[in-house]
Amino acid sequence: MKVEFKNIPKIAIVGKPNVGKSTLVNRLCKSSEAIVHSEPKITRDRKYYETEWDGNNFYFLDTGGIDKSSGDKLALQILMQTIKAVDESDLVVFIVDISEPMTVLDREIADILRKKSKKVIIAANKADNISDDYNIDEYTELGFGIPVKISAIHGLGINDFLDLIIEELGDIDIQQKDVRSDEADIPRICILGKPNVGKSTLFNSIIKEQRVIVDDIEGTTRDTIDSMIVWDNKKYIITDTAGLKRKNKKNQDLEYYSKVRTLKAIGASDVGIILIDSLKDVTNQDIKIVEMCIKRGCSMCMVFNKIDIADKELLRKNIEDLNDGLVFADYIPFLKISALSKKGIESMFNMIDDILEQRKLKISDNSLNRLFKDILSRKDIYSKNKKFKVKFIKQIRVNPPGFIIFSNIDLSGKKNIKKFIENTIRDEYGFTGTPISFKTKY
Repeated sequence: MKVEFKNIPKIAIVGKPNVGKSTLVNRLCKSSEAIVHSEPKITRDRKYYETEWDGNNFYFLDTGGIDKSSGDKLALQILMQTIKAVDESDLVVFIVDISEPMTVLDREIADILRKKSKKVIIAANKADNISDDYNIDEYTELGFGIPVKISAIHGLGINDFLDLIIEELGDIDIQQKDVRSDEADIPRICILGKPNVGKSTLFNSIIKEQRVIVDDIEGTTRDTIDSMIVWDNKKYIITDTAGLKRKNKKNQDLEYYSKVRTLKAIGASDVGIILIDSLKDVTNQDIKIVEMCIKRGCSMCMVFNKIDIADKELLRKNIEDLNDGLVFADYIPFLKISALSKKGIESMFNMIDDILEQRKLKISDNSLNRLFKDILSRKDIYSKNKKFKVKFIKQIRVNPPGFIIFSNIDLSGKKNIKKFIENTIRDEYGFTGTPISFKTKY
């Protein structure tokens, strides 16, 4: 297995907390992908955003705010993630708050960058009046050239800043880089679950790199993180997501932003790996995550994690409880793994491949209509004393599958008949792990 990125330059954006790194990323990429909030340490893992300027493509690597004065474990992990981003980048953007005097922390970050011998541009952010010199002389003393004044929030100076990036990357010959556009054909797999079930551990085990921070503190992952990988000579895009939990008044806005990005990842994914902590009881929130996937047409498999240290009796109970809770979606397969020891991950990818194949099944009209003609010739189904008949059924979509049914009665609100139709299709054709949608006409 290896992680794959497009063969285009990478630009790391670094700086202390709350200087506007994620705001700048959103401005440069013309999106609102990066979470922006006044609370420090919102961005924690390094995340890759692809963008284009004047015909040139490159990645921006958003990183967490460096805070060497903090002695906590999370601050150290953020620092290590930032250093990795710098190491793999072709250019570093050191973003500072030009509206404030330079701090000891700014100097410490500059020292780190000098030791890396990387090209560095200083982005002097929060220059809401470009004609004002602010504290630019102080930051020029760092030795990385004259800072480029910008306002990420207002978009001032951004075009000149991007032109400077192209100029600094000039000797890399970025226009000759191999820019592939085949990502649309690569299966997308998202890792889902409640907080602290091992999502980031599984993500890191799959890509064989400490790409995302793992901690016992609930809510360590705040954003979605993507990696393109090759596993057994097949490509996948793997997405780590924030833990989905019940609404909480504390930090509700942050949880909302994280949830929105997780729901977006579900909608963009082909298969969701829903992790269950084998050491804890199954809860209604696990069932709600399944419902989220069904609503967005994402195929699924339920994966019990931490089986290497799980109590066998509790694991058996959890499997039974989950079976009971998923009677409405009994087509979802179950697996057991240990993300930490990597036990069962190979089987998990085999299951993913099976689900992807089932997701793309296309059933012919003749086969479908013969099936229902045969079934209904032997089984009578009534609604208000009227015998149900299928006039015609057709598959109208694959990946995920969708069908349209023309019948002799109005099926609106007829859950039992719709379930009969779905079960008939699944019994004959499979569609393991995959939600099926229906349109009905009469």
